Amino acid sequence: MPDPVTSSVAPARVEVIAEIANAHQGDPAAAVQLARAAAAAGADAVKFQVYFADELLTPTHPRFAHFRQQAFGEDVWLRLLRDVRSLGARVYCDVFGLRALAIAAEAGADGYKVHSSDLGNEPLLAAVARTRLPILLAVGGSTIREIARAVRAVAAREGPRPVLLHGFQSYPTAVEDSTLSRLTWFAELFGDVCDVGYMDHVDADDPLAVCLPVLAIGLGARVIEKHVTLDRAAKGVDYYSSLNPGEFADFVRTIRRCETAFGREPARFVPAERTYRLQMKKHWVTRHPLTAGAVLGPDDVVMKRADSAADVPELDHLLGRTVAHELPANHVLSRADVHQRVWALVVARMQSSRLPAKAVVDVGGMPALAHLFQRIGQARRVDRIVLCTTRDAADDRLADLAKGSGIDVYRGEGEDVLARMLGAVAGQGVDVALRVTGDDILVDPEYVDRAIAHHLAVNAEYTDLKALPSGTEVEVFDVGLLQTLATLAFDSSGTEYLTAYVVDHRDQFRTTSAPVDEGHRRQWRLTLDTPEDLEVISRLLQAMAERGKALAYRLDDIVDYFTGHPDVLALNAAVRGRGTPPAVRTELLWQRLLQGAGTESLRCAG
Repeated sequence: MPDPVTSSVAPARVEVIAEIANAHQGDPAAAVQLARAAAAAGADAVKFQVYFADELLTPTHPRFAHFRQQAFGEDVWLRLLRDVRSLGARVYCDVFGLRALAIAAEAGADGYKVHSSDLGNEPLLAAVARTRLPILLAVGGSTIREIARAVRAVAAREGPRPVLLHGFQSYPTAVEDSTLSRLTWFAELFGDVCDVGYMDHVDADDPLAVCLPVLAIGLGARVIEKHVTLDRAAKGVDYYSSLNPGEFADFVRTIRRCETAFGREPARFVPAERTYRLQMKKHWVTRHPLTAGAVLGPDDVVMKRADSAADVPELDHLLGRTVAHELPANHVLSRADVHQRVWALVVARMQSSRLPAKAVVDVGGMPALAHLFQRIGQARRVDRIVLCTTRDAADDRLADLAKGSGIDVYRGEGEDVLARMLGAVAGQGVDVALRVTGDDILVDPEYVDRAIAHHLAVNAEYTDLKALPSGTEVEVFDVGLLQTLATLAFDSSGTEYLTAYVVDHRDQFRTTSAPVDEGHRRQWRLTLDTPEDLEVISRLLQAMAERGKALAYRLDDIVDYFTGHPDVLALNAAVRGRGTPPAVRTELLWQRLLQGAGTESLRCAG
């Protein structure tokens, strides 16, 4: 069963293969002409069936004479395949034996297809696998065990993922025999190691000869194989499901246009959809005037469309809260209109590779963490500060420092920052949590208040101040969003990089950036993570102390100092920030949203 977080819908681009098969009628010149027409029509690849009658069938087989007549000699195949490779499209070969494989390889084939009749041909599968080129496995009329054995034979090799090609030829294949649901079945069974594709053999005169491949793309097909012929009306070999060159060009254009309809990122809104959301979503508005101090109840609100750029909060973020100020009827409610409980969660630990014990290093005459506590404490909208650290013995020192500063402490698991944050607010009725990293000791109290106010006014779930210099900003999270991330995260051990879990899925959450004054928008590194950073911060704080603003400095003061002292900023200019490591997996398992939801609750919700 494929990992549900890596399963996808339609691919970004489907590979369209023009199947020449025997439509060349045994004429090498016609084969090249067909390939040229297919390439001009937009095929990504053309495919030939390379075989020799004595390798494909026994001499007593009733079709032996037919295939001997259609087959080309080795010299013809070498010349033909090399000519076709010069056309610009990839050349794949359906190889029906080791001799056919050797000729295709000598001609420089770009990939190979193994016919479903050869899925048990272990020597051929092994030889094809050794090429490390793309492999297509035709699986029509094959059992799951036969397919599994073939997959095992080729999937372990280095190279592109093999593709299981569903479909079969019954001259032509009836629509009702196409069984497209098998594509999703194969994806479920083999999606860990294989992609799926579809080779269509429906009557080319049937409109569904185009529709079924499009449906197959929606079911996850990465490859579409379609027969092509020079003139279907001539009713030559392999004409039943073959498109004429002009029809094939139309087919490719249809596939490419349909690809755009699937979209590449199903969780993201397109711009027009964002506009639709803004115009159509209803807002909670006051049913009648309300006085300050009233408790907002169900009879006080109603949903209506309104001219508002704010997002729409969940009703439980409004009801039961004390109204902050007088409100008129039909007022579009935001969370700024009712009381919200806001805590600042400082995430820190002693462990540090680039600057050992940085949380307690002296800055401005006090430990760095103590300086940070003092800065946050100046924010008017923060109700409580909590240090979120680990249970490691090394962090006892941080816990003691926090308690000595009158700061509450929560201790939890080392790697799971999200679990620590949620543990700190559990059962406390907290609505909004500021995430403050122990590295960012220069946070500006006024911007803290500004971010909180903006977060509540626009009903956001996540608000950043990323336009500020690094080391001076905080992030604002709804506690409900933190709980959602904990529930849905495929792997929460990387939540030291918690922002990535939100940003990678931003359209599914209500995210915003708090306004930042133009003069404060700086790409300066003022975080504390290296000895060079410490030198920069120390010089800044020394200057602030000399100005009588040891703890009372603001962004204006920071900008003024570094504008006049660019040489100080240069001290850590070469330090590289720590981006999100590739190993951190931020996928969310959206199906968990319905876990525990019974039929009745789903019926009510729908």
